[in-house]
Amino acid sequence: MRRLVVLAVAALLVTPAVPASAATTLTNTGFESGLSGWTGNGYTESGGRSGQRLTHWAAAAYRWETTQTLTGLGNGSYTARVWVRSGGGQNAAHLALKNCGGAEQRAAVPATDAWTQISVTTTVSNGQCTVSLFSDANAGNWASFDDVTWSAGSTGGGTIQIRGVDVSTLKKSEDRGGVYRDTAGTQRDALTILRGSGANYGRLKVWVNPADGYNNKARVLTMASRIKGQGMKLLVDFHYSDAWADPGQQNKPAAWASLSFSALRQAVYDHTYDVLNALKAQGTTADMVQVGNEINDGMLWPDGRSNNWANLASLLTAGSNAVKAVNSSTQVMLHLAEGATTASTGGGSTRR
Repeated sequence: MRRLVVLAVAALLVTPAVPASAATTLTNTGFESGLSGWTGNGYTESGGRSGQRLTHWAAAAYRWETTQTLTGLGNGSYTARVWVRSGGGQNAAHLALKNCGGAEQRAAVPATDAWTQISVTTTVSNGQCTVSLFSDANAGNWASFDDVTWSAGSTGGGTIQIRGVDVSTLKKSEDRGGVYRDTAGTQRDALTILRGSGANYGRLKVWVNPADGYNNKARVLTMASRIKGQGMKLLVDFHYSDAWADPGQQNKPAAWASLSFSALRQAVYDHTYDVLNALKAQGTTADMVQVGNEINDGMLWPDGRSNNWANLASLLTAGSNAVKAVNSSTQVMLHLAEGATTASTGGGSTRR
């Protein structure tokens, strides 16, 4: 049935849609007028969330993009949302905002039979922005899009916002011979596989002076470039230790062991600022930062243990202040182990 639809609309694929004229709002957001207002590849068919839908599908491997550019925009934050369905298996399929004055921002299309809304936010600094619906796919892969929206402000209301993966040990695995394959058995970069499967956030832990040389500042900078290169956002996880920090151990870094409390607080600020400022300088500013890891019983024992809330609050404030000093838009999070097992959240569990 899908092949018959493709044949019926073949003429649409030969001639790109007419480019959108200068506008501050999207037109033909539900594809009820075919590809009018949009540029690029794709075809419309019935079966949308409401009426027609845009579909990417071909009998051979393909790389399609359907775009609409908005101009005359005031600088600031904007969010695009779109409802999607997909059979999965693509090398990449996403909603993206690009040519907006900064790095391209993406939200991956998940494999789902039910219409699902995804969203992505960017900061416009040049008065324009291009909304892109993109598929880099194998023969027979498909994705459908419907009811695109554009609004001023940051993300809110979408059903999928953060799909995170911790890739702190990926480089160590690769250095020891680890390889990663997609569902077709093809060896590929693990981050590419994760991104294509819907991951939009990568987490990296930071240790002060790790014995094995991994997860230090230099390693984090290298991995951050790979994460951002995939169009993913970056979460930096400060352990404030030379090794794992968790509910059973929150050991100070060896270099901080004999510091007074005031000096310890300053060390937290300086270490946090140093790593984050280096990330910013190389163009990979952190989008979110964990100040401490699994701090159920505090951090930097014994000074910051949870039986001394004043000290713990002071250390957390020092780390948070450093985050905001580097970039006021970076979000700060506090991390508890197995938070989902508490009565307030109910069920499940999380770990590291």
